[in-house]
Amino acid sequence: MAGNDMTIADDSAVARDGPKLDFSKVLVVSRSPINRIVVCRIIEQSGLKAIAESPENAPSALTDVIPGAVILDGGPENSDCDAVLSGVAALRGRVGRLAPCVVFLSNRTGTPESLALPGGVDFVVAKPITPDRLQQIIEKLKSSAKRPPLR
Repeated sequence: MAGNDMTIADDSAVARDGPKLDFSKVLVVSRSPINRIVVCRIIEQSGLKAIAESPENAPSALTDVIPGAVILDGGPENSDCDAVLSGVAALRGRVGRLAPCVVFLSNRTGTPESLALPGGVDFVVAKPITPDRLQQIIEKLKSSAKRPPLR
């Protein structure tokens, strides 16, 4: 698909050859069921719908709907979701880099560059995961989803 073949209506977009973009949904990917639950509850308190998956099952969650954001838990070595991140990067290429936004949960503090994370990570949130840390990012995502895309 060449260019940005998207139409925007009611906070959603439809790619001509792919899944629907839905800014009200956030995909949460973690090997830890406890981390998935904690992050999902924080997301749902913000009024968004969380979709929780393990790294192995996450690619299938991206076949019908492209969430406005993906939250990836890097695990102990920041590599648990490398395969998912590459799939998200491919989606971004198809939708003109409009979405999904990628939030990376790390055991270390820093920027995507200082942590040597793969490309495509927009925000890093250091663990332990607290509502205060994650809520700020979610609010930024919600406000940016309300603005029309740049052309």
